[in-house]
Amino acid sequence: MRPASLASFIAIGTYGCSAVVRRLGLPAVWNQGVAFSSFGDRSSLAVGIGFVALSILSAMVYEKSAYTRSGIIMLWGGALGNLMDRLLYGSVMDYIPVPFWPGGLYVNVADLAIMLGCIYLIQGFYGAKEAE
Repeated sequence: MRPASLASFIAIGTYGCSAVVRRLGLPAVWNQGVAFSSFGDRSSLAVGIGFVALSILSAMVYEKSAYTRSGIIMLWGGALGNLMDRLLYGSVMDYIPVPFWPGGLYVNVADLAIMLGCIYLIQGFYGAKEAE
């Protein structure tokens, strides 16, 4: 178990989710979907497809740029963080509000790692093609 997940598991288990989130001054939104709350009840299918895609990308990690390797590492870290929440709590707790998103959007640190990992992957793939 990752240290961050262990810390959140202990804090939530000891004090309850709402108490921890209130103490930090953050809203808590439990998300059972995947990727902007999509897939709903079929989130396990989406997670499985995501891990297959990550496995394929990981097979290419040694051949690619530092951006690509960093992107894959961030994607794996974010995916594993969200998976731990799903296994421990049945859903993912989102607590960082994105104010400019229409209708409101909440994310967590794992989601940010996934988004940043995607940006790094795109930079790694396109940057490598431009360098050739």
